[in-house]
Amino acid sequence: MLSRRLPRDTRPNPIADALARRPPGAGALLDLTETNPTRVGLSDKGDAGAALAEAAGVPYEPRAAGAAAAREAVAASYVERGLRAEARDVVLTASTSEAYAHLLRLLCEPGDAVAVPHPGYPLLEPLAALEGVELRPYRLDFDGAWHLDADSLARALDTRTRAVVVVQPNNPTGSCLSPIEIGQAESLCARHGAALIADEVFGEFPRPGAPAMASLLGPRAVPTFVLGGISKSCGLPQMKVGWVVAAGPAAARAEALSGLEWIADLFLSVSSPAQSALPRWLAARSAFQGRVGARIERNLAAVETLARSAPEVTAPPAHGGWMQVLRVPRTRGDEAWALDLLRRGVLVHPGYFYDFADDGYLVVSLLPEPAGFAEAMTRVAECVRTAAAG
Repeated sequence: MLSRRLPRDTRPNPIADALARRPPGAGALLDLTETNPTRVGLSDKGDAGAALAEAAGVPYEPRAAGAAAAREAVAASYVERGLRAEARDVVLTASTSEAYAHLLRLLCEPGDAVAVPHPGYPLLEPLAALEGVELRPYRLDFDGAWHLDADSLARALDTRTRAVVVVQPNNPTGSCLSPIEIGQAESLCARHGAALIADEVFGEFPRPGAPAMASLLGPRAVPTFVLGGISKSCGLPQMKVGWVVAAGPAAARAEALSGLEWIADLFLSVSSPAQSALPRWLAARSAFQGRVGARIERNLAAVETLARSAPEVTAPPAHGGWMQVLRVPRTRGDEAWALDLLRRGVLVHPGYFYDFADDGYLVVSLLPEPAGFAEAMTRVAECVRTAAAG
Protein backbone atom coordinates (compact mmCIF):
# COMPACT_ATOMS: atom_id res chain seq x y z
CA MET A 1 0.00 0.00 0.00
CA LEU A 2 2.90 2.38 0.59
CA SER A 3 4.95 4.23 -2.00
CA ARG A 4 7.93 2.42 -3.53
CA ARG A 5 9.92 5.57 -2.72
CA LEU A 6 9.97 4.55 0.95
CA PRO A 7 12.79 2.24 2.13
CA ARG A 8 11.86 -1.44 2.22
CA ASP A 9 14.61 -2.57 4.57
CA THR A 10 14.39 -0.72 7.89
CA ARG A 11 16.52 -3.15 9.87
CA PRO A 12 19.27 -1.47 11.93
CA ASN A 13 22.81 -1.68 10.62
CA PRO A 14 25.24 -3.85 12.62
CA ILE A 15 26.61 -0.87 14.57
CA ALA A 16 23.17 0.41 15.56
CA ASP A 17 22.20 -3.15 16.50
CA ALA A 18 25.32 -3.59 18.65
CA LEU A 19 24.69 -0.22 20.28
CA ALA A 20 21.10 -1.20 21.12
CA ARG A 21 22.30 -4.47 22.65
CA ARG A 22 25.07 -2.86 24.68
CA PRO A 23 24.68 -4.03 28.30
CA PRO A 24 23.53 -1.39 30.83
CA GLY A 25 26.63 -2.05 32.95
CA ALA A 26 29.08 -1.59 30.09
CA GLY A 27 30.09 1.86 31.31
CA ALA A 28 29.72 5.34 29.90
CA LEU A 29 29.81 5.61 26.12
CA LEU A 30 32.18 8.11 24.53
CA ASP A 31 30.03 9.21 21.59
CA LEU A 32 32.22 10.61 18.81
CA THR A 33 29.26 10.80 16.42
CA GLU A 34 27.61 13.66 18.32
CA THR A 35 27.25 16.76 16.12
CA ASN A 36 24.39 18.50 17.91
CA PRO A 37 25.86 21.66 19.50
CA THR A 38 22.98 21.88 21.98
CA ARG A 39 24.15 18.60 23.56
CA VAL A 40 27.82 19.42 24.02
CA GLY A 41 27.67 22.73 25.87
CA LEU A 42 28.32 25.00 22.90
CA SER A 43 24.98 26.69 22.15
CA ASP A 44 23.81 29.72 24.11
CA LYS A 45 20.20 28.64 24.51
CA GLY A 46 19.38 31.48 26.90
CA ASP A 47 19.98 34.35 24.49
CA ALA A 48 18.46 32.42 21.61
CA GLY A 49 15.37 31.64 23.63
CA ALA A 50 15.03 35.27 24.73
CA ALA A 51 15.07 36.44 21.11
CA LEU A 52 12.43 33.88 20.22
CA ALA A 53 10.27 34.77 23.22
CA GLU A 54 10.34 38.45 22.27
CA ALA A 55 9.20 37.50 18.77
CA ALA A 56 6.48 35.10 19.90
CA GLY A 57 3.71 37.66 19.54
CA VAL A 58 4.52 38.87 16.04
CA PRO A 59 1.56 38.82 13.66
CA TYR A 60 1.37 36.13 11.00
CA GLU A 61 2.12 37.77 7.69
CA PRO A 62 3.13 34.95 5.36
CA ARG A 63 5.66 35.66 2.66
CA ALA A 64 6.61 32.84 0.30
CA ALA A 65 10.34 33.65 0.23
CA GLY A 66 10.42 34.83 3.84
CA ALA A 67 10.07 38.11 5.71
CA ALA A 68 12.03 41.00 4.24
CA ALA A 69 14.00 41.71 7.44
CA ALA A 70 15.01 38.05 7.76
CA ARG A 71 16.17 37.84 4.15
CA GLU A 72 18.11 41.08 4.55
CA ALA A 73 19.84 39.64 7.62
CA VAL A 74 20.87 36.54 5.67
CA ALA A 75 22.26 38.65 2.83
CA ALA A 76 24.13 40.86 5.31
CA SER A 77 25.73 37.80 6.92
CA TYR A 78 27.36 36.99 3.57
CA VAL A 79 28.39 40.58 2.91
CA GLU A 80 30.19 40.54 6.30
CA ARG A 81 32.28 37.69 4.90
CA GLY A 82 33.19 39.64 1.79
CA LEU A 83 30.67 37.88 -0.46
CA ARG A 84 28.05 39.38 -2.75
CA ALA A 85 24.46 38.71 -1.72
CA GLU A 86 21.17 40.55 -2.00
CA ALA A 87 18.00 39.94 -0.03
CA ARG A 88 15.96 39.54 -3.23
CA ASP A 89 17.98 36.39 -4.02
CA VAL A 90 17.26 34.70 -0.66
CA VAL A 91 14.51 32.14 -0.04
CA LEU A 92 14.02 30.92 3.54
CA THR A 93 13.40 27.26 4.35
CA ALA A 94 12.96 25.30 7.57
CA SER A 95 16.23 23.40 7.07
CA THR A 96 18.90 22.43 4.59
CA SER A 97 16.98 19.20 4.01
CA GLU A 98 13.94 21.19 2.94
CA ALA A 99 16.13 23.42 0.76
CA TYR A 100 17.46 20.32 -1.03
CA ALA A 101 13.94 18.97 -1.47
CA HIS A 102 12.70 22.28 -2.92
CA LEU A 103 15.62 22.38 -5.36
CA LEU A 104 15.03 18.80 -6.49
CA ARG A 105 11.40 19.74 -7.17
CA LEU A 106 12.47 22.91 -8.94
CA LEU A 107 15.11 21.39 -11.21
CA CYS A 108 14.15 17.75 -11.82
CA GLU A 109 11.43 15.69 -13.41
CA PRO A 110 10.93 12.23 -11.91
CA GLY A 111 13.67 10.05 -13.38
CA ASP A 112 16.16 12.88 -13.80
CA ALA A 113 19.55 12.75 -12.11
CA VAL A 114 21.75 14.82 -9.81
CA ALA A 115 25.51 14.34 -9.37
CA VAL A 116 26.72 14.15 -5.75
CA PRO A 117 30.18 13.82 -4.17
CA HIS A 118 31.52 10.61 -2.66
CA PRO A 119 32.62 10.61 0.11
CA GLY A 120 29.67 12.64 1.32
CA TYR A 121 26.96 12.93 3.95
CA PRO A 122 24.21 10.32 3.37
CA LEU A 123 21.34 12.84 3.52
CA LEU A 124 20.71 13.21 -0.18
CA GLU A 125 19.94 9.59 -0.95
CA PRO A 126 16.58 9.41 0.89
CA LEU A 127 15.66 12.96 -0.15
CA ALA A 128 16.26 12.13 -3.80
CA ALA A 129 14.35 8.85 -3.49
CA LEU A 130 11.31 10.71 -2.16
CA GLU A 131 11.39 12.98 -5.23
CA GLY A 132 11.99 10.14 -7.70
CA VAL A 133 15.45 11.50 -8.60
CA GLU A 134 18.52 9.37 -9.37
CA LEU A 135 21.82 10.17 -7.66
CA ARG A 136 25.02 9.77 -9.64
CA PRO A 137 28.26 9.80 -7.64
CA TYR A 138 31.44 11.57 -8.55
CA ARG A 139 34.65 10.99 -6.65
CA LEU A 140 36.77 13.06 -4.34
CA ASP A 141 40.18 11.37 -4.45
CA PHE A 142 42.84 11.47 -1.74
CA ASP A 143 46.58 11.73 -2.43
CA GLY A 144 47.58 13.51 0.77
CA ALA A 145 44.79 16.03 0.12
CA TRP A 146 41.32 15.68 -1.32
CA HIS A 147 40.79 16.55 -4.99
CA LEU A 148 37.91 16.56 -7.43
CA ASP A 149 38.03 13.65 -9.87
CA ALA A 150 36.90 15.70 -12.87
CA ASP A 151 36.68 12.61 -15.10
CA SER A 152 34.23 10.93 -12.73
CA LEU A 153 32.16 14.12 -12.64
CA ALA A 154 32.11 14.23 -16.44
CA ARG A 155 30.88 10.63 -16.52
CA ALA A 156 28.03 11.52 -14.15
CA LEU A 157 26.64 14.17 -16.50
CA ASP A 158 24.38 13.66 -19.49
CA THR A 159 21.09 15.09 -20.79
CA ARG A 160 19.21 13.78 -17.73
CA THR A 161 21.59 15.32 -15.17
CA ARG A 162 19.92 18.47 -13.88
CA ALA A 163 22.37 19.58 -11.18
CA VAL A 164 25.76 19.00 -9.57
CA VAL A 165 25.94 19.17 -5.77
CA VAL A 166 29.12 20.63 -4.29
CA VAL A 167 29.54 20.40 -0.50
CA GLN A 168 32.24 22.58 1.04
CA PRO A 169 33.64 22.15 3.50
CA ASN A 170 32.68 18.60 2.68
CA ASN A 171 31.08 16.45 5.33
CA PRO A 172 32.99 14.37 6.42
CA THR A 173 36.32 15.12 4.69
CA GLY A 174 36.34 18.85 5.52
CA SER A 175 37.77 19.51 2.05
CA CYS A 176 36.97 22.39 -0.30
CA LEU A 177 37.28 22.66 -4.04
CA SER A 178 40.02 24.86 -5.44
CA PRO A 179 39.04 27.72 -7.77
CA ILE A 180 40.30 25.60 -10.68
CA GLU A 181 38.12 22.66 -9.62
CA ILE A 182 35.10 24.94 -9.24
CA GLY A 183 35.77 26.18 -12.77
CA GLN A 184 35.87 22.58 -14.03
CA ALA A 185 32.55 21.79 -12.38
CA GLU A 186 30.98 24.98 -13.69
CA SER A 187 32.18 24.30 -17.25
CA LEU A 188 30.73 20.79 -17.18
CA CYS A 189 27.41 22.15 -15.90
CA ALA A 190 27.33 24.78 -18.66
CA ARG A 191 28.04 22.12 -21.29
CA HIS A 192 25.19 19.90 -20.08
CA GLY A 193 22.65 22.56 -19.07
CA ALA A 194 22.89 21.67 -15.39
CA ALA A 195 22.73 23.85 -12.29
CA LEU A 196 25.12 23.99 -9.34
CA ILE A 197 23.90 23.36 -5.78
CA ALA A 198 26.52 24.50 -3.26
CA ASP A 199 25.99 23.26 0.29
CA GLU A 200 28.11 25.66 2.35
CA VAL A 201 26.55 25.13 5.77
CA PHE A 202 30.03 24.71 7.34
CA GLY A 203 31.47 27.66 5.44
CA GLU A 204 32.01 29.76 8.58
CA PHE A 205 34.12 27.11 10.32
CA PRO A 206 37.59 27.13 8.70
CA ARG A 207 40.49 25.19 10.17
CA PRO A 208 43.46 27.23 11.43
CA GLY A 209 45.92 27.90 8.63
CA ALA A 210 43.72 26.42 5.91
CA PRO A 211 43.26 28.33 2.64
CA ALA A 212 40.09 30.39 2.41
CA MET A 213 37.10 28.60 0.97
CA ALA A 214 36.15 29.71 -2.55
CA SER A 215 32.40 30.20 -2.08
CA LEU A 216 30.17 29.66 -5.10
CA LEU A 217 28.15 32.72 -4.13
CA GLY A 218 28.85 35.47 -6.65
CA PRO A 219 28.94 35.82 -10.44
CA ARG A 220 28.43 32.38 -12.00
CA ALA A 221 27.96 31.14 -15.55
CA VAL A 222 25.17 28.71 -14.63
CA PRO A 223 22.20 28.83 -12.23
CA THR A 224 23.70 28.35 -8.77
CA PHE A 225 22.05 27.83 -5.40
CA VAL A 226 24.02 28.28 -2.17
CA LEU A 227 22.62 26.64 0.98
CA GLY A 228 23.09 27.76 4.57
CA GLY A 229 21.29 27.77 7.89
CA ILE A 230 21.40 28.58 11.59
CA SER A 231 21.72 24.93 12.57
CA LYS A 232 25.44 25.29 11.85
CA SER A 233 26.11 29.05 11.61
CA CYS A 234 24.48 29.85 14.95
CA GLY A 235 24.38 26.43 16.63
CA LEU A 236 20.58 26.51 16.75
CA PRO A 237 19.26 23.36 15.05
CA GLN A 238 16.12 23.49 17.17
CA MET A 239 15.04 26.87 15.73
CA LYS A 240 14.65 25.46 12.19
CA VAL A 241 15.74 28.17 9.77
CA GLY A 242 17.73 27.57 6.60
CA TRP A 243 17.99 29.31 3.26
CA VAL A 244 18.84 29.21 -0.41
CA VAL A 245 20.70 32.10 -2.04
CA ALA A 246 20.38 32.11 -5.82
CA ALA A 247 23.18 33.25 -8.13
CA GLY A 248 24.03 32.96 -11.80
CA PRO A 249 22.78 34.61 -15.01
CA ALA A 250 20.09 37.21 -14.28
CA ALA A 251 17.28 35.77 -16.40
CA ALA A 252 17.81 32.20 -15.20
CA ARG A 253 18.14 33.39 -11.60
CA ALA A 254 14.85 35.32 -11.79
CA GLU A 255 13.05 32.32 -13.27
CA ALA A 256 14.47 30.01 -10.59
CA LEU A 257 13.52 32.37 -7.78
CA SER A 258 9.98 32.59 -9.10
CA GLY A 259 9.74 28.80 -9.08
CA LEU A 260 11.29 28.52 -5.61
CA GLU A 261 8.86 31.06 -4.21
CA TRP A 262 5.94 29.13 -5.71
CA ILE A 263 7.16 25.91 -4.07
CA ALA A 264 7.88 27.60 -0.74
CA ASP A 265 4.42 29.19 -0.78
CA LEU A 266 2.87 25.71 -0.73
CA PHE A 267 4.56 24.93 2.58
CA LEU A 268 5.20 28.24 4.42
CA SER A 269 7.23 26.15 6.86
CA VAL A 270 9.40 28.77 8.59
CA SER A 271 7.62 30.11 11.66
CA SER A 272 7.01 33.85 11.98
CA PRO A 273 8.72 34.10 15.41
CA ALA A 274 11.83 32.38 14.05
CA GLN A 275 11.95 34.74 11.08
CA SER A 276 11.54 37.71 13.40
CA ALA A 277 14.36 36.50 15.68
CA LEU A 278 16.70 35.59 12.82
CA PRO A 279 18.46 38.98 12.52
CA ARG A 280 19.35 38.86 16.22
CA TRP A 281 20.55 35.26 16.02
CA LEU A 282 22.77 35.98 13.03
CA ALA A 283 24.19 39.12 14.64
CA ALA A 284 25.27 37.08 17.68
CA ARG A 285 26.70 34.07 15.81
CA SER A 286 30.37 35.02 16.22
CA ALA A 287 30.35 34.06 19.91
CA PHE A 288 29.09 30.57 19.11
CA GLN A 289 31.55 30.18 16.26
CA GLY A 290 34.37 31.20 18.59
CA ARG A 291 33.39 28.50 21.08
CA VAL A 292 33.24 25.90 18.31
CA GLY A 293 36.64 26.97 16.99
CA ALA A 294 38.21 26.63 20.42
CA ARG A 295 36.61 23.21 20.94
CA ILE A 296 37.79 21.95 17.56
CA GLU A 297 41.33 23.20 18.23
CA ARG A 298 41.50 21.33 21.55
CA ASN A 299 40.15 18.12 20.07
CA LEU A 300 42.48 18.33 17.07
CA ALA A 301 45.35 18.42 19.57
CA ALA A 302 44.08 15.09 20.90
CA VAL A 303 43.99 13.75 17.34
CA GLU A 304 47.63 14.77 16.93
CA THR A 305 48.48 12.96 20.17
CA LEU A 306 46.74 9.87 18.80
CA ALA A 307 48.79 10.01 15.60
CA ARG A 308 52.03 10.24 17.63
CA SER A 309 51.16 7.34 19.92
CA ALA A 310 49.79 5.15 17.11
CA PRO A 311 51.57 6.09 13.85
CA GLU A 312 49.36 3.61 11.99
CA VAL A 313 46.56 6.19 12.35
CA THR A 314 46.68 9.37 10.29
CA ALA A 315 44.34 12.35 10.10
CA PRO A 316 43.97 13.78 6.57
CA PRO A 317 44.12 17.59 6.58
CA ALA A 318 40.83 19.45 6.28
CA HIS A 319 39.85 22.98 5.26
CA GLY A 320 36.96 23.27 7.69
CA GLY A 321 33.87 21.77 9.26
CA TRP A 322 33.16 19.84 12.44
CA MET A 323 34.21 16.33 11.37
CA GLN A 324 37.56 14.55 11.21
CA VAL A 325 38.47 11.54 9.13
CA LEU A 326 40.87 9.02 10.66
CA ARG A 327 42.76 6.67 8.37
CA VAL A 328 43.31 3.29 10.02
CA PRO A 329 45.04 0.13 8.78
CA ARG A 330 43.12 -1.83 6.16
CA THR A 331 43.89 -5.06 7.97
CA ARG A 332 40.16 -5.26 8.70
CA GLY A 333 37.02 -3.58 7.41
CA ASP A 334 35.78 -0.24 8.71
CA GLU A 335 32.78 -1.90 10.33
CA ALA A 336 35.03 -4.29 12.24
CA TRP A 337 37.08 -1.35 13.53
CA ALA A 338 33.91 0.48 14.60
CA LEU A 339 32.51 -2.58 16.38
CA ASP A 340 35.81 -3.18 18.18
CA LEU A 341 35.85 0.44 19.35
CA LEU A 342 32.22 0.16 20.49
CA ARG A 343 33.23 -2.78 22.69
CA ARG A 344 35.79 -0.40 24.19
CA GLY A 345 33.11 2.22 24.85
CA VAL A 346 33.80 4.50 21.86
CA LEU A 347 31.19 5.16 19.16
CA VAL A 348 32.48 6.21 15.73
CA HIS A 349 31.13 6.05 12.19
CA PRO A 350 32.72 3.65 9.69
CA GLY A 351 33.73 5.18 6.38
CA TYR A 352 31.18 3.23 4.36
CA PHE A 353 28.41 5.31 5.96
CA TYR A 354 29.80 8.15 3.80
CA ASP A 355 30.60 6.11 0.66
CA PHE A 356 34.37 6.07 0.94
CA ALA A 357 35.73 4.06 -1.96
CA ASP A 358 37.96 1.83 0.22
CA ASP A 359 38.24 0.50 3.74
CA GLY A 360 40.56 2.23 6.17
CA TYR A 361 38.44 5.22 7.20
CA LEU A 362 36.65 6.16 10.42
CA VAL A 363 34.77 9.42 10.96
CA VAL A 364 34.51 11.32 14.25
CA SER A 365 32.93 14.57 15.36
CA LEU A 366 35.17 17.27 16.82
CA LEU A 367 32.38 18.73 18.98
CA PRO A 368 32.34 16.41 22.05
CA GLU A 369 33.70 17.62 25.39
CA PRO A 370 37.53 17.63 25.25
CA ALA A 371 38.13 15.35 28.25
CA GLY A 372 35.96 12.59 26.84
CA PHE A 373 37.33 13.12 23.34
CA ALA A 374 40.93 12.78 24.56
CA GLU A 375 40.04 9.57 26.41
CA ALA A 376 38.40 8.24 23.26
CA MET A 377 41.57 8.94 21.25
CA THR A 378 43.55 6.98 23.84
CA ARG A 379 41.22 4.03 23.35
CA VAL A 380 41.52 4.29 19.57
CA ALA A 381 45.31 4.10 19.92
CA GLU A 382 45.01 1.05 22.22
CA CYS A 383 42.63 -0.62 19.78
CA VAL A 384 45.01 -0.12 16.85
CA ARG A 385 48.07 -1.30 18.81
CA THR A 386 46.24 -4.41 20.03
CA ALA A 387 45.12 -5.28 16.51
CA ALA A 388 48.67 -4.84 15.20
CA ALA A 389 50.08 -7.07 17.94
CA GLY A 390 47.46 -9.76 17.52
